[in-house]
Amino acid sequence: MPESNRDRSLWRIVWAYATAYWHWPVLLVMGVYVYQQYMPSIDLAEEGRPAPSVEAEALAGDRFRLADHRGEVVVVNVWATWCPPCRVEMPGFVDLQREFADDGVQFVGIAVDRDGADAVRPFVEKQGVNFPQIANPAVAARHFPGEAVPRTYLIDKRGRIRYEHSGIILKWALDDALERLVDEPAPERGKT
Repeated sequence: MPESNRDRSLWRIVWAYATAYWHWPVLLVMGVYVYQQYMPSIDLAEEGRPAPSVEAEALAGDRFRLADHRGEVVVVNVWATWCPPCRVEMPGFVDLQREFADDGVQFVGIAVDRDGADAVRPFVEKQGVNFPQIANPAVAARHFPGEAVPRTYLIDKRGRIRYEHSGIILKWALDDALERLVDEPAPERGKT
């Protein structure tokens, strides 16, 4: 086969491959973009502002008091059952609560559904959510104001908000930040 025919055959093969598999590089670029959007790098603030003193009735009927969790790391998630990103991130929060429970991490959800417990309870039961849920939009508006859901707040052992994020945040993004907060020393008794 003459050299020019061989070159043309090679070009045909390359062109056929490129037209058949053009989407892979596009998908790779899109994947990197999505990863950066949904897996934000969590930079914990050195000094955070004091967390509000939340006290509200949880779905289980008991009172949830944020102050009772001083000395623990608390993750507050403001969410809604009608919010697709909230539904996506919830299983990861359930996993993290299970994984970090013995390390002094407590998740709490504050649902902003207008129908309150009637809307939230079936979702929580079906999904096996293993941490307290407050189904009261007024609690979110008063203590963690904002329009976007989901919103997630990381509160350190001293009761300071060290990180807040509006939008979906997945398990893997929180994992390292929780480990860092767990490794920080607890405040001395009576001090914050």
